[in-house]
Amino acid sequence: MDFIQKLKNRLDSPARPAEKAQRLMESSARTKELSFQYKERKKTRIAAVLMLLYPYQDEDGNEKFDWKMPLVLRPQYEGIHNHGGQIGLPGGGREEQDENLMMTAIRETQEEIGVIVPKTNILGSLSDLYIPPSDSMVTPFVGFMREKPSFIPDPKEVDRIIEAPLSSLKDPNLRMQKQVTLPNKITIDVPYFAVNDDSIWGATAMMLSEFLHLIEEIE
Repeated sequence: MDFIQKLKNRLDSPARPAEKAQRLMESSARTKELSFQYKERKKTRIAAVLMLLYPYQDEDGNEKFDWKMPLVLRPQYEGIHNHGGQIGLPGGGREEQDENLMMTAIRETQEEIGVIVPKTNILGSLSDLYIPPSDSMVTPFVGFMREKPSFIPDPKEVDRIIEAPLSSLKDPNLRMQKQVTLPNKITIDVPYFAVNDDSIWGATAMMLSEFLHLIEEIE
């Protein structure tokens, strides 16, 4: 768990890669549109997500060791400004009973993928990221489990759980670019992480980019 302690120490540091690292994975739409810059609004949705690391060793029992984190494929649903059919981190909007945004991330993770994460297993947070299509300000938190958790996905929120290896996310050969047509029929260029047959792009990729730059400094 030496990696976990180093990661906590790094998250406690005030110096972060932040916007520069996030922008490496932003879409062409976000690069061009000034509307993607946040302007304080009373109705902006305040939300939190969780990057939940857990150790992984391959089934052959050899020395291959890695960390993984669960991502969720959202079910398809109607609407122009939604995230249906996209891959994201477990999380959602803050509710009145949430003591703080960390508790939002913990609660949403339990509701969406059935994993109870102790507060003491939350290592810290990354930089906030504004998501204009849903008018959401999202805080990503980082946590860990000492062993692989048992996932119980909520079918209303999660179509499928994707266990993303940290080694794949760090592999520069698996960072690619493609065109995506949005529900409003606009086609944009997006960089993405290729994990098995899945493409992780958009705000989730931007958050992961900051996280990966942060851990580069401790490895």
